[in-house]
Amino acid sequence: MISRPCRLASFFCLIAVSVSVFLAADVELRGATITAASVSLVDVSAAVVSAVDGDTVIVPSGTATWTSQLAITNAITLIGQTTTDSVAGTAVDNTIIIDNLPSTQDTPLIVITSGSGKSYRLSGFTFQDARTTLSTQGYVSLSGQSQAVRVDHCHFTTMPDQAVNIHVGGGVYGVADHNVLEPAHTQFFDFENGNQGSSTTSLGNPAWAAATAWGSGNFFFAEDNYVNCVYTRQQVVTDGNAGARFVFRHNHCWNSIVYVHGTEGAARGGRAMEVYGNDFHNSFTTAAGGGIRSGGLLFYNNTYSGTPLSGNFSIQVYRTFASFGPTWGNGADGSSFWDVNDTEGNGTWVEGHTPYLYFPASGYATCANPSASATQILDASAQNWLTDKWKGFGVRRLSDSQINLITGNNANTLFISLSQQSSTPSWVSGNQYQIHKVLVALDQSSRGQGDLVSCTIEGGTTVCTNTETNSQAWPHQVLDPCYGWNNKQGTTNITITAPATGGTTFVENRDFYNEAIPVGGVQMTGVGIGTLANRPANGVAGTDITGVTTNPPGTAYWATDVPSVNASKDNGALYVWSSGAWVLYYQPYTYPHPLVSGVLSAPTNLRIVN
Repeated sequence: MISRPCRLASFFCLIAVSVSVFLAADVELRGATITAASVSLVDVSAAVVSAVDGDTVIVPSGTATWTSQLAITNAITLIGQTTTDSVAGTAVDNTIIIDNLPSTQDTPLIVITSGSGKSYRLSGFTFQDARTTLSTQGYVSLSGQSQAVRVDHCHFTTMPDQAVNIHVGGGVYGVADHNVLEPAHTQFFDFENGNQGSSTTSLGNPAWAAATAWGSGNFFFAEDNYVNCVYTRQQVVTDGNAGARFVFRHNHCWNSIVYVHGTEGAARGGRAMEVYGNDFHNSFTTAAGGGIRSGGLLFYNNTYSGTPLSGNFSIQVYRTFASFGPTWGNGADGSSFWDVNDTEGNGTWVEGHTPYLYFPASGYATCANPSASATQILDASAQNWLTDKWKGFGVRRLSDSQINLITGNNANTLFISLSQQSSTPSWVSGNQYQIHKVLVALDQSSRGQGDLVSCTIEGGTTVCTNTETNSQAWPHQVLDPCYGWNNKQGTTNITITAPATGGTTFVENRDFYNEAIPVGGVQMTGVGIGTLANRPANGVAGTDITGVTTNPPGTAYWATDVPSVNASKDNGALYVWSSGAWVLYYQPYTYPHPLVSGVLSAPTNLRIVN
């Protein structure tokens, strides 16, 4: 390489030289090209085993049935001859692999176990399925710690016995792009990638102790894919838990929506999701706009067409409805120390204080005669409660600590919600109960970075500890509101919504914000949209009822004409009102993803040496 002389004192010249050297080194490290003799598992495995980091393995055209798993550990590119058109939703199926693992093995057909700082790619394959029993672990599984994994230009055909097409685990970041997907069961992506930096845990605790880093590359990206769900009802194109971090953008989706689980079992829920620039097309009358059960959300510039939606994009926290085991204190009824509870009897929380026992003050009351529908708890004693006095509170059964959310009451009867997702009490005469109130549930949507939690298995049960307090205690999670704007079905706004019977943990314009028009030069509520020059002079600050967040984010404004910092087509910037001023909060990450465009980032650890 020949370059002009450059003074070390010149920062920009140093950058230019360093980038040139970096790119040149990358070219030298790309390695050899190895061509497999055929598409058979024996030949592909032999080529993969012979490859070292940086090599490319070419798989020729053909069709083969694989009866054993292919494991990839070296940082290689494995590329077949299939091509895709992810706009038209078509593929030329030249390299076809048929999964026929034994029915006794619920395992992925292809597993990529990645290492930090290394790059991996799987491209140009058509995947089919000959299994006779349901597989839940993914057709392709991405594990390990790489931040540069790419799956692209693959055709996932209709496979009724594949519950998951791509599983993203460990702490994997990267991109899946230009794939054509025809899921026939549940989800295409299953994200459980919240364990970046820790190879010893799978519960997602590292993601919940890290900053959200909106607009960064610290996510797995699904972009420019074509998803056509051929199931008999609307399905989810994404699912996940264990601190899932993903960006879903510029995809074309039929009868499928974005979704993610919450913190319910031992694994933590989804951590952070950006969903933008997608088009969703639905033909089912029960179609919803999407939903998440934990974590942060930026939801914007999406379009919906077809059958009018029966629901918007919902945020929920299932632990307020039912119990999910002892790890997080069963349900979030207002008595678990993992949540922020009313400790003073007036809707406030004081750390270290015992959750306030609203009813009965003496310790417990007795259920006399629940209705046959199991949606009511009758207390035969003459309580004379005011109507809906207990709406939004939690009721806990003392015998097993199972809980329900109270949706209303009359003079002596509690009306309760039921959950199809977990264990719900079957109340019988003589059950003893207590009433508390939860204010903020662990990991609920609108909560972000908190104390690191560590978990161990003790007697078959996952036991977790807040490492800052060395106890089972709420991890001081900052307020990280959900924001939604410019999501349309025709002229109808598709908004972020919380369940009408969802208790008191979600408050609009505190925990989540939707598109709203400024009033009198002030962004009083929600998210405004327009040019930067037309941004209102003032906004309204956020409120964190826990007092943990310093200058919490409040109302917001999306400036449509702010150029992308990465020459992306995704222009625009989100500003939030904080500390009496508009603060730049978010800009979209580079599009296309750098792994797609082949543009490498400059080194970030440079320093000038005199």
